[in-house]
Amino acid sequence: MLKLNESQAKEYIAELAAKCDQRWKQTVDKTKFMDELREGKLKKETIQLFYKNWGAFVPVINSVYTSAFYKHLWFFVKNVDLMEVYTQKVLDEFGHPSPPGHIQILMSTGAALGLSKEEVLLTPMLAECRALPDFHRTLINDGQIQEYWFSVLWEKPFGDSCLDFFKALTKHYGLTTAEASYFSKHHEADTMDHLDRMAHGAVTQHVLVRLLQEGVNERPGYSAEYCAVTPTDLNRMFMNGCYDATH
Repeated sequence: MLKLNESQAKEYIAELAAKCDQRWKQTVDKTKFMDELREGKLKKETIQLFYKNWGAFVPVINSVYTSAFYKHLWFFVKNVDLMEVYTQKVLDEFGHPSPPGHIQILMSTGAALGLSKEEVLLTPMLAECRALPDFHRTLINDGQIQEYWFSVLWEKPFGDSCLDFFKALTKHYGLTTAEASYFSKHHEADTMDHLDRMAHGAVTQHVLVRLLQEGVNERPGYSAEYCAVTPTDLNRMFMNGCYDATH
């Protein structure tokens, strides 16, 4: 069993978050996709394909987050104080700027990229892209409680990359600030406190610290570090799949 006191748990989570950030910078940030996007040289067709696959991913990961409340209800009723930060994130995802939440800005940025709402939400995913949501689904359904929570530590580095998307789309691809708002809003939501709510990445760390204080059992092959950094590799595969399919 992995059981730590509060200070040990915070230090451990900080180390894992740093590893996740480092892995993202070494892999996702160095893909041809991201390099060409930042330079304004990425094909619009590639961006559209990425966004169609991302549009299929978003409802899945948001629904997984809400299902975690049911799957992990025993933990939240023991730690009622954590319900506040948890439900604030749910309200952000599904209620801002109004219901159904971030799906609205997902579709509006998709429209600015020349995609219909059906293309954004209903396009079958590439195999290289489907691995990311399926990894999270597997952990929430089959794994130990901490495995899912470790697996969403990548929200913060993703939020950092959202700023790259936003800058590139407004500088090189003709989108206005409002049209590219899916990425600016997620940069804000995932990396900083906003609307009197905790940053999404911080919510995850907050829950993990409490989990480690209570103690968790690790399955063979599903260590904390494995669960934390694997989504970074899957994001790289996601981008590479979209790039390769359009080149």
